Amino acid sequence: MVGFLREFQGLTASFSVNGVSRGRPFLTRVDPISGNVSKISPERARRTIGISMELDMRPINQCSFCDYATATPQPRIQHSGGAVSVPNLYPWEKYDWITIYPPFSQHQVLLSDLYFEDMEMMIESSYDLAERCSRDEDVIAFMDFTNWGAFAGASQQHPHSQRKGVTSVSDPVQEREWRRCLEITEAVGQHPFDILLQEEREDGRRLIFDNDVVVLAAFAPTCWYELLVFPNDDLSHIMQSTPAQRKHLMRQVLGIFRALFLYRGITDLNIAMHMAPFAAMEQARKSFRWHMHVYPLRSRLPSDRAGAEIGFQTSVIDTFRRTPPRPCATGTRPGLVSRGWPCAPMAPPAHCSCGNCAVSPTKTATDRRNGLGLFDAPLAICQNNLNQHFAYP
Repeated sequence: MVGFLREFQGLTASFSVNGVSRGRPFLTRVDPISGNVSKISPERARRTIGISMELDMRPINQCSFCDYATATPQPRIQHSGGAVSVPNLYPWEKYDWITIYPPFSQHQVLLSDLYFEDMEMMIESSYDLAERCSRDEDVIAFMDFTNWGAFAGASQQHPHSQRKGVTSVSDPVQEREWRRCLEITEAVGQHPFDILLQEEREDGRRLIFDNDVVVLAAFAPTCWYELLVFPNDDLSHIMQSTPAQRKHLMRQVLGIFRALFLYRGITDLNIAMHMAPFAAMEQARKSFRWHMHVYPLRSRLPSDRAGAEIGFQTSVIDTFRRTPPRPCATGTRPGLVSRGWPCAPMAPPAHCSCGNCAVSPTKTATDRRNGLGLFDAPLAICQNNLNQHFAYP
């Protein structure tokens, strides 16, 4: 592939299995925004696991986040919608917050439990804390991430996010991304995210949603089913966005979460929001976009990242896609039930961008009271859509 999306086809040296000698194909891809390298191997999906794991994970009886009013430090910040940010008891930055989400009497542990108001709390509390950090000259950048589930590194079952005001030296990931984008803009005179979107439109395989918000399956993923989400406006930082823009972005993310859970059985994932440094965010409008990475995790092993990823920053991705995309609502996991959804075969969403769906999901009584459908956003992803857009080979 020639252009912004750099891909190289490779073939291993031949080796013999059961008397048959041949080489195995693989792909090398370079992420256009970060420069990260991914090795994509269809053969790796055949790998067997030579260990047996029996994990007995359970939450502790008393949750300090549910009892935040007495169990967490002060000062606390009350956000609109009910989220609360408290100082991290074990900080590693000047401003280091844990944002805790309601309800405070029980835990929403499944991605299918989330609703629009949950997503709005997540993004609006991020905006509030970024704005606070911007007032301090010591803070050069903002760090925002969420670890959902124990396999994703969450030490507490209660849903929460972590937000940091970065001082002294910017984190290397955000720094590398925005500087690389600046160099590309200076070299070719175009916005890197515009180039990326144009080439993904022409390719068509990874473009999941394309409107005021763009959702892509990552070209050079760092993990299985990594997603890239960004606004289709020149916004380099969350502080430049309007409430409507933030709401639109998070509605697409809600559709993504539900689809990953319902059609791929994803229960654990990491979310990271990347944005330009405070001092450069106006200049960066011309070359960088505030964006979100969604990193789903599989529980085949305790960690998805090992020697190649940690020691050499080279992501090794396997793929299970060996057949053409299947029709909607087929091949789903039997008996996988989510609030408001029937048992298998599951009804596909009403507004799926695959163009083949016409059946609306069942609404719960709570949905009807709130006037909300599960997918009242422009985007909802079905089985066919997932198969189509995560076509790595």
